[in-house]
Amino acid sequence: MTDIEYTLADVIIERPQDFKVGRKSFKLYPVTLAKMFLLKRQVDGLELNTDILKVNPYLEAIRLAKEKREVCCHILAYHTAPNSYKELFNTQAIVIRKNYFIKNLSEEDIASLMILVLTADKTDELIKHLGLDTERERLAKVMELKRKSDKNSITFNGVSLFGTFIGQLKEMGYSDNEILYEKSYTFLRLMLADKVVSIILTDEERQSLYDGDGGTLMDANDPTATDKIRDYFAQKGISIE
Repeated sequence: MTDIEYTLADVIIERPQDFKVGRKSFKLYPVTLAKMFLLKRQVDGLELNTDILKVNPYLEAIRLAKEKREVCCHILAYHTAPNSYKELFNTQAIVIRKNYFIKNLSEEDIASLMILVLTADKTDELIKHLGLDTERERLAKVMELKRKSDKNSITFNGVSLFGTFIGQLKEMGYSDNEILYEKSYTFLRLMLADKVVSIILTDEERQSLYDGDGGTLMDANDPTATDKIRDYFAQKGISIE
């Protein structure tokens, strides 16, 4: 298996990452939607240099460990909270872990752990690896065609996280607890991105699409393209000699 395939497997089974501080063992759990919201203030407080983080993650992480030690340890304390409502809002346990990390983690340890949590989101890479970005482009073309041809259809809303993310997942059968506190954000995004969508097209609408998008227009490199062109225009009552 390649690295990206191992990453995908970790997302599917929602595997936490283990580490030890002294004699104590901890786990970095996959980030949920609720955890993302709670972490936003702390992450904003880091004043990250994203350009350096992309080029040299360790350099930026060691700077954070030196200049923002308490904030980093607070972030790590949240990441080590098991994914449930009860654990995420167990303020006492989070503070205890934060103080333990402040006291026992070296700057190098903090930097290494911060690299893991700050670069953990591989959702876009997984979407590309699975070919879901191409599928979304195909779907967008079909939806645009449908919108132009079906002038009696009007779509409303879907302008916020409620309609574009939470509402769709609830329709798929996920509970509020699963969406917010239990399932990782990456897992849920991939579920939505790969959700099966069927769109009924008329014969004319389908003929307006390229083969790659589910239509019937042909590739110029296809040796049978000439015959296909004749057949296509013949259906329109046009004869090509």
